[in-house]
Amino acid sequence: WKKITAPAVGVWRDKLETTIYAGRRGSVAFSNNKAMQVKRSAPTTPLTYWTLDGWDVELLYQKTEDGKTTYHHRPTVVIVLDACLKYPIGYACGTHETPELTQAALRNAARHTAELFGKMYRTNQLQSDRYAIKKLTPLYGAMADKVTPARVKNAKSKVIEPYFNQFNRKWCQMMQNWSGFGITSDRDKQPNTEYLNKFKTSFPYFEGVCHQIDMIIEREREEKRERYLELWNAMDESRKIELSPESYLLNFGETTGRTILLRGSGLHPTIMGQRRDYDCFDMSFRDHASEKWSVMYDPDDLTRVLAVNEDETLRYMLEEKYIQPMALADRKPGDSDALQRINEFNRLQVSEITARRAKSANIVRTHLEETR
Repeated sequence: WKKITAPAVGVWRDKLETTIYAGRRGSVAFSNNKAMQVKRSAPTTPLTYWTLDGWDVELLYQKTEDGKTTYHHRPTVVIVLDACLKYPIGYACGTHETPELTQAALRNAARHTAELFGKMYRTNQLQSDRYAIKKLTPLYGAMADKVTPARVKNAKSKVIEPYFNQFNRKWCQMMQNWSGFGITSDRDKQPNTEYLNKFKTSFPYFEGVCHQIDMIIEREREEKRERYLELWNAMDESRKIELSPESYLLNFGETTGRTILLRGSGLHPTIMGQRRDYDCFDMSFRDHASEKWSVMYDPDDLTRVLAVNEDETLRYMLEEKYIQPMALADRKPGDSDALQRINEFNRLQVSEITARRAKSANIVRTHLEETR
């Protein structure tokens, strides 16, 4: 055959672009650039659709190890984003992405719903990537009514990806320790390396850069909070899904790492190096004195904990014990009510035990009379 020229190849390449594109660029590029795209609208109400992802923030911090200081480190933040108003409902900052960091971000989201609305709520739908999907799926399910992971390598489906770019331009670019837009970006748009080298010794350490992120997230929330609450108040109550304290602590709480037995004075776990005292006003709790209990707790709120037995068939919410003053002269408002609550519980418990014993005695008496 007669040899064809390069322009002729170009003509046929243009004609068959759709056919050969996947072979030249790969299936992911084909899906992103050639396949038909879905256009979606953002939710109009809060807690309808959340999405989360990890991001290496474009803020540098210094780190000293073995007497040597380096200045190129960047923190990782996992952000839980409510697609309504692009509100950062939860976040957690770490040195790198881990399942524990994602768990901390979801815990922060749950606590922030309580700060906004008075009690904790779940979202109707949560979208995630495939990172540690098997381990994190139970946590996603606890936080959302429906979990819809994004397709592998399909960044366009996640509204949080462009949000990171917006976050970088709006907030991080104003910081002295800003690292730029990424290694593939236009070099003319990157920060002056001479400037960075000149001021690198003033870069914050890890705790400092986390403080920067805390400040930025809080300012982002402040800008959107008023409108966000307006939309929440106008939302139909039937679409609001509460997150129970038990479910919250079971899925997002931390554990002491050891089991303990119940005493007459309650449960006494050691949390963060300090012995604490808890008890439960559910009468059935004291029926399980032989059980070994694990204690799940929220490090930001130790007023309530969750006691779980070894096979997780029993779960009880416990309250931190109220401290009564010994001297009557030291009594303050609320002491009397707390004492009365305990006295009433003990009275009902005695009554319940008396009724049980009477029932048992009647059963035994009837059995003996029938077998004479």
